Amino acid sequence: MNMTSRTNLTASAALLMAVGLFGTGCKVLKMAAKTQRHAAIAYDEKTGGWGYSYNQLTEDLAKSASTAKCPTCTVRLSWNQGCGALAQSATKRDIMTTGLGPTRVAAEGAARADCVGKGGTNCNILVYACNSTN
Repeated sequence: MNMTSRTNLTASAALLMAVGLFGTGCKVLKMAAKTQRHAAIAYDEKTGGWGYSYNQLTEDLAKSASTAKCPTCTVRLSWNQGCGALAQSATKRDIMTTGLGPTRVAAEGAARADCVGKGGTNCNILVYACNSTN
């Protein structure tokens, strides 16, 4: 085998390896995109209006979807995977907290616990959202 043949063979092998790795990388990215689900919760303190989204492909889409039906709302929480909740103290309205968890119960518990931890009492869940698990 001469030098030109070896160079061509090496270049061909490198190309095939790169295509194989790139192809696998694309598959991994596509699989990750299918499993990553983004969500957001938005709230308007003045009106009490709220919005939420779930199962969105990106964080930006989740945020936009959460404010689509409540244009005066501000995004309070965004996440991927699992659930999120927004709690507010019934006695100290300025105390508003968020929580995340793998389930609705866990997210609501985390939001309530944070609310109480900041001095709130009778902390109520205003809104929650959960991404699907599939």
